[in-house]
Amino acid sequence: MCTKPNYIVSTGKWWLTTLLCCSVLLTLAQNSFVSEPGNKSPGGWKTFIVKDIKELRVPAPPDKDQSQKELKELKEKMSQGNNEKKQAILYWDAGSPAYRWNQLGYSLITFDNFDRFLRTPTAWMNMAIYDATIAAWNAKELYQRKRPTQLDPSLKAVIKAPSTSSYPCEHTVTAAAAAIVLAYFYPEKADSIMKLAKEASESRVYAGVQFPSDVAAGWKLGQDVADRVLAEAKNDGSDKKWTGNVKSDPKIWRGEYPVGIMTASWKPILLKAGDQFRPAAPPDFEKEMQDMKNFKHDLRSSNLAYYWAASSGFDIWTEMANQKIFEYHLDNHTPACARIYALLNVAMHDVSISIMDAKYAYWGTRPILYDTTFRPLVFTPPFPGYPSGHATASSTAATVLQYFFPGDAAQFKKLAQECADSRFYAGIHFKTDNEVGLVLGKKVGEYIVETWDKK
Repeated sequence: MCTKPNYIVSTGKWWLTTLLCCSVLLTLAQNSFVSEPGNKSPGGWKTFIVKDIKELRVPAPPDKDQSQKELKELKEKMSQGNNEKKQAILYWDAGSPAYRWNQLGYSLITFDNFDRFLRTPTAWMNMAIYDATIAAWNAKELYQRKRPTQLDPSLKAVIKAPSTSSYPCEHTVTAAAAAIVLAYFYPEKADSIMKLAKEASESRVYAGVQFPSDVAAGWKLGQDVADRVLAEAKNDGSDKKWTGNVKSDPKIWRGEYPVGIMTASWKPILLKAGDQFRPAAPPDFEKEMQDMKNFKHDLRSSNLAYYWAASSGFDIWTEMANQKIFEYHLDNHTPACARIYALLNVAMHDVSISIMDAKYAYWGTRPILYDTTFRPLVFTPPFPGYPSGHATASSTAATVLQYFFPGDAAQFKKLAQECADSRFYAGIHFKTDNEVGLVLGKKVGEYIVETWDKK
């Protein structure tokens, strides 16, 4: 019986091993790339609020002669640059245009106005940023205006000029859209917000990467989109007032005022209604109360309890999105980043409505109310416990981020589970609150993603 020579067998094994390794690496790569909406260029991507991008088309940019005059103006502005302006240039150039505005949006969150928090201002802000960005890209693709450094190669820009066309300015579109929306939700800080937007816009001219007319057109476009988004936000139903009474049943939640009780009646953005995935009624918590009282804390459980209690939860997931955007070098793909931030925050908006719907459908009690001798690690929120808001929202966020970064699904799932566990460790949620929350959040996240795909 003839057999292959040993060196041929070895070579065959080597090739087989190589092919298997390449197959595995290719699969990992395919599973790690961000999802993109088909083969369309960004200027043709679907939007959230704007019905037809063509309605927002900006006029043609200045001609060549006018651009030469603008170059002179731009050089004069650059000559006025100082260290403060350079710091502003570098600050606003970090990440995608939406990066700094998401940092700002979450820094504004306070819980003294919980209804405002539940309205999720960052959802409306990011929809405005995204729709304005797509409109800007539509114009960029149409006009193909060259950057200042392309018209005058001798011009020394402070930062590297983006490879995209210049008109309109993407940073200004983002700044105007974001600032106008945030100023509406935070009127007490409107002046400082608008000042930052102007700084962000002007930084692109002082950097030498955008013409003044790019900035002017970008501001007008961002403002137009923001106005449309705010028209929707003002009709979300959040102005309704509760006129009921808190029940006195000792087996359910009770308190002075049921914070967030009207949220369930608000209008979702992509969900059909707040009760679309309402879970079944909670069980009696007698056994779970005993489990909680018997739980022995260690350094890890205490750390997780305090870590998640010090956060809205939403901000941690946005930081995770930031991390993935940087890991996959997407920060130079402005429309893709805007899309990630928008869908994630829209999901946070809609899941908030689902959470409060379930809470006030059942008025699920809290450990500190079930057993008044029990003392939790952290402050107990002033509304029903079932299901856990942190667990539900984290599960939704994990599901949405998995849509964009499928290769990191296990990491997202682990983080959501840690968040859910932290609420038990903190002594403010029974295990059932968290388990049901994870299931509810996943359903909401899957629906958000599927609805967006079909939009």
